[in-house]
Amino acid sequence: MRVDIFTSGIWQTTSTVLSAGGACVVVDPAYFPRELDAIAARVAELGRAEAVVFTHGHWDHVMGHTALPEAPVWLHAALASAIEHGDRQAAAYLEEARRFDERWYVPRPGGYRWPAVRRGLGHGEHADVAGKLALEFLHLPGHSRDGLGLIAHAAGVACVGDYLSPCEIPFIEDPIAYASTLHRLIDVAVGVRQVIPGHGPPLAPTEAIAIARADLAYVLALLGAPDADAARAIPLPRAADVPGMREHHLDNIRAIVPNA
Repeated sequence: MRVDIFTSGIWQTTSTVLSAGGACVVVDPAYFPRELDAIAARVAELGRAEAVVFTHGHWDHVMGHTALPEAPVWLHAALASAIEHGDRQAAAYLEEARRFDERWYVPRPGGYRWPAVRRGLGHGEHADVAGKLALEFLHLPGHSRDGLGLIAHAAGVACVGDYLSPCEIPFIEDPIAYASTLHRLIDVAVGVRQVIPGHGPPLAPTEAIAIARADLAYVLALLGAPDADAARAIPLPRAADVPGMREHHLDNIRAIVPNA
């Protein structure tokens, strides 16, 4: 199995192409048109895209499927259901992409739409792609309720979406679920050779585990904070000098700490 990793100019967003014997699975193709063209060209060199995988529904991870129109999209069952039922949050993700593109003059030839052919997946499901790529899927809630990770055991690679990024602090929707996911990812990292986060460079298992433990300490500190003042004093696990991270820390406090 071959692993090709592409890094977008927006937030170091990671796109991963897993391939074997001409069969390709593309995880989170992102984001700008020329970057998507490069991903599609690489897939064409390797063979064909048998599937695109969304690790979650946030707009910076889902717009690239139109560059690989022949491939069905695999995503967590919660996101598949939200799309099917016209959920307002699913519509909002697409609108956020539209607003970003309009602001920065980004052309989007494929438009703003969810894929027509979708396969909803749950925790522990497996897929044998064209008899050549064996994948195991994980439910990874906490950053979003529709988080989906995957393990390609033959390559010793885990793609974990928006967790364990060395570039940013946790963006937390559900702190209890986030902590549970971090425990799960520590176990995953022990059994692979490389962890690929949704933003930033790939990680060795020891690096991934260290980030997971630091993030777990951060989440638990937020959960234990008696008030907003105490929560604001919690040190960031990393990326304190990255623009926007202190504001995201305040967002986490408002989401977690009572009466913040």
